[in-house]
Amino acid sequence: MKKKDLNDLKTKNLDELAKKIADLEKGKTNELLELKMGKTKNVHATGNIKKDIAKINTIIKMKLVTEKPTSKKKKEEESSVEKTKMTETKSHAPS
Repeated sequence: MKKKDLNDLKTKNLDELAKKIADLEKGKTNELLELKMGKTKNVHATGNIKKDIAKINTIIKMKLVTEKPTSKKKKEEESSVEKTKMTETKSHAPS
C-alpha cells in the first residue's frame, strides 16, 4: 500500500474502512488458497495483504481514540442532566 493510498484511507469513515478490511480478508483467503494449490508464485502477497489490514486497523483505532474524548465528555454531560432530572422527579413525587 502506497503512502497516497494511506492518506486516502485516513479521510474515509469507519464503515468504509470496515468494508475495505472485509475485502482484503477475502483477498487474503483467495491468495492463500491459490498458493496452496500452486497456482501462484507470489509467496509474499499474503504477507503484504496482512500488513495492509494492520495499517487500516491502526487508522481505525486512531479515529476511535480521537473521537473518544469528545463522546466521553458528552456522555458525562448527559448523565449529569439525567441525574438532575431524577432528583427533581424524586423531590416532586407524592408522599
